[in-house]
Amino acid sequence: MIHKILYHLIPFLLPFIAYGLYLFATRRARAQERKEGRAFDETPWFWLFASGLGFLVLSLIAVWLFTGAPAGGSYVAPHVEDGKIVPGKFD
Repeated sequence: MIHKILYHLIPFLLPFIAYGLYLFATRRARAQERKEGRAFDETPWFWLFASGLGFLVLSLIAVWLFTGAPAGGSYVAPHVEDGKIVPGKFD
């Protein structure tokens, strides 16, 4: 379950991580901290959130397109073979 959550959470967080790395690489955050004491006052929160939401939607579309059962397939229910449980699947 955590894998499925992280699969969509990581694309959402990518713009925030990239912006943080940008601040660190340009040392802009440190210069602002010395002047004002606040490094993230000028952060474009709306654009970071909007681009993260866009990446999240793209990840949902990718999962929808590239996973799942083929059209017209038949479902084989879970059953027991030789004392072992065989999970359900689509054929």
